[in-house]
Amino acid sequence: MTRQQLRNGAFALLLSAGVYTAQAQTDARVIAVPDDMPQEQQMTWKKKLPTDGWFMLRFKDRGDRTFNYTNKDYELCLWLNCSGGGEPGFHVEYSDNYRDGDFGGIDYISSGNDNGNRAEFAVDGKKFGDPFAKGNPQMAAFKAALKSGKTLTLSVYDTEMDPETGKGVEKLNRAIDFKLAFNELLEKPVNCGG
Repeated sequence: MTRQQLRNGAFALLLSAGVYTAQAQTDARVIAVPDDMPQEQQMTWKKKLPTDGWFMLRFKDRGDRTFNYTNKDYELCLWLNCSGGGEPGFHVEYSDNYRDGDFGGIDYISSGNDNGNRAEFAVDGKKFGDPFAKGNPQMAAFKAALKSGKTLTLSVYDTEMDPETGKGVEKLNRAIDFKLAFNELLEKPVNCGG
């Protein structure tokens, strides 16, 4: 065997090992949700879920969903690649750490929910508006940015009445950052139904 053949063989081996390791890490982040877990046990189980990037929960009766718990106060569920119909969307709820903990599990904002708030997404500072809004052409670019992005920012705007004009004025309520890691999970097909 020549030196070049040895180098090529070593490179191929390293490349294969890297692909295998990446696949193993991705597979380890797909977590089956036990069917019949008591409520007390669910709380303990939930605290053990990853907080360093995306992970996928596999529900026996509801299919797969992708989550991000990197923000200590909010939990994000994002569904982009729909299997079996449905539309891409998102859902954010308060975590058990928000304020005194009494808000845990309460919905904050989601796609398709007209509560008077407007959502705007940015990946590493690049704004996409609300890519989940009907007619927004930004979905493909948003998905592409998520593949290599490091930070996802969700800005939520409320409308408040301006006392001087008597008209509604849009104001930033809050901006929520989520760290992006294990982004390859976002390419897996998920359940986009209720």
